[in-house]
Parts: sequence; C-alpha cells; structure tokens
Amino acid sequence: MKQKILYSYILLLSFATFFTACSKDEKQVESPSGKDLTVLFAWESGFSGAGYDDVILKSVSESQAAHLDMTVHLIRPKSQAEALALMNDFTTNGTAEKALILCGPQFESLAQELHPGAGRILLVDSQEEMPNGLSTLQLKRYGGAWLAGALSKRHELHIFKALDGDRMMDAVADGIEDGYRDAGGQECHRIVLADSYRGTNMPDELFNLLYTTPDEYYDAVNVCLAPVCGASRMGAYSYSHNYCVYSMGIGEDCSMFSDWLPYSLIYDMGEIIKTYINQWLAGQSWPVHKDFGLSTGHVRILYNDRFFGLPTHIHRYRENFPQRDEYEALEAQYIETAKEKEMTHAY
Repeated sequence: MKQKILYSYILLLSFATFFTACSKDEKQVESPSGKDLTVLFAWESGFSGAGYDDVILKSVSESQAAHLDMTVHLIRPKSQAEALALMNDFTTNGTAEKALILCGPQFESLAQELHPGAGRILLVDSQEEMPNGLSTLQLKRYGGAWLAGALSKRHELHIFKALDGDRMMDAVADGIEDGYRDAGGQECHRIVLADSYRGTNMPDELFNLLYTTPDEYYDAVNVCLAPVCGASRMGAYSYSHNYCVYSMGIGEDCSMFSDWLPYSLIYDMGEIIKTYINQWLAGQSWPVHKDFGLSTGHVRILYNDRFFGLPTHIHRYRENFPQRDEYEALEAQYIETAKEKEMTHAY
C-alpha cells in the first residue's frame, strides 16, 4: 500500500510540473545555454496514471533535472488546428538551439505538411521517413507482446483491452493473443472495456468485473490477467494481489502492484526519449528514422524476484506453481521467433 501511495504522489508531482509549465510558459526565463525544448502532447490523449504520455513526461522531467540549464515547455494543444499552428510557429522561429518533440502518431499527417526550419523536430512512434528533414522513431510493440503471450501458454489467459482502434493498444493486445495461440495452440479470453479512451481509466469497474465473476477468475486457479488498458490495469493488479490470481505486467515494471505477477513486458520509451534529448544537448545529429524493440533491448521481459520467492505454503495455494526457469526456458525457445515477428509487423 505504501508503494502505491508513493507512486500516486510522484505522479501528482509530475502533473503539477506539467500544468505549471503549460500555464506559465511565457514566464520561463531562457537558459544560459539557449537550449530550449518544446514537447507537444496529442490533443486527443490524456494522462491516465499509467499511460503513454506519462512515460514521456517522466523522461523529459528527468532530463530537465539532469540538465538544469535547459528550458522546457510542455504543451497539450486543444485541437489539431492549434497543434499545427504551434508546429508552424516553431519551424518559422526555430533555431539550432531549439528542439520540438511531437508525442504520438496523431502528429504524423501534420508533420508531413511542415517545411523544414532551423530547429530540430522529432516525431515519436511513426514508421514514416519524412521528406522534410524531421526525425522519426518507432518503438515496435508487437514482437515483445507476442513473446509475453507465448510465455503465458501454461495459463488460461484473459486480456483486458481499454478500447479498439488505438494503434498501440491494438498491437500489444494482438501480439499477446497471437503469441499465446501460436505457442499453446489455444484461444485466450478477450474483453474490451469501453468504446472510448474512458477504458484507460476504469480501475474500479475492472476490479468489480473480476470480483463479481469468481467462477471465471478466482476459482479457475490457473488464470492469468493481461491488462492492456492504461490506468485501468490497477483494478486487475489489485484483484490479482488480493485474490492470488496470476497477472502480467504491461509497459513497465509492475511488480510493485501484485505479488502474483511473474513477469512484466517492458516498453522503455522513456530511455529512448532521454537518449534523443542527450544527443541533441551534445550537438549530435538525429537519424532520419530509427526502430527500437527487442533487438535493441528497449523491449524486454523482466522477471519478478518477489513472485518466485513467495513462501512454499503460498505456492501450494495454486497448483503447478510456475518456476522462473520454466519461463526463462520458454523465453529462450521463442525469442528469435518474437524478433522475426517484430521485423514483419509495422508496429
């Protein structure tokens, strides 16, 4: 509980940093070095306590803490039109000492309309090579998700997806389902929580869904929950921890949320963003396009030492309690196939 409270407190501090930067942007003093970073978050997305924007916000905040002479502007446009206006203003007034990060594939079509300027621009999560000098990067999610699904072949897998139609969540949920089917020859259970991004922030509703169907989740002793649903995942992890049901970490190390979580699927977008910022600060050029994933180590499986160290009497609470070497053997068996899947899928 203390860990969860600490996590929430850190998140609130991040929110405070974001809103302060947005509301007082015009009052910020230029840094002595002249290095000036603007970060645009997509107009249709939002902070969810465990989502895409939160990871980028955290990495930018950590970069600023390490480089106090860098000015940072964090902005969420209210509309696509406002986003385009801000981007055009940057290309018109940008200098070699300024950089702009566009957070998400929602900016892809707008970025194609820009004329190159003096400032440096990075579009995050796009497979496109822009003709106008913008840099793009792609974190490939499907291959790692396929591997995580293959590792869960011994369980009865239940995927909880926030909504359909989000490219990132589609890739992760599809990858987990396909890996589970390919490795184990069986179909998983898949539930979509909502028809909008509200599905990323429904932890209480997800917990209630699990709690009110005990025959399907609690009494089925080999169930594993895979929540591909932003902050809603906390409902699944709370149920997992309190009712000794296996779960899978998605996106980052989720071991603090449940003792019954054997491994997490890590998508280290934060480290990628910090690398690009450091390269810019050091005067190094950015590639026109670069892919990241299993092959670069930015997507990986992280095992939960606390889970495998559970007392023996708790192990017996669930039959055929899995051991770490079983998962590691499966990872060794399927990793090369997962890398091939990563290469052949666009996202």
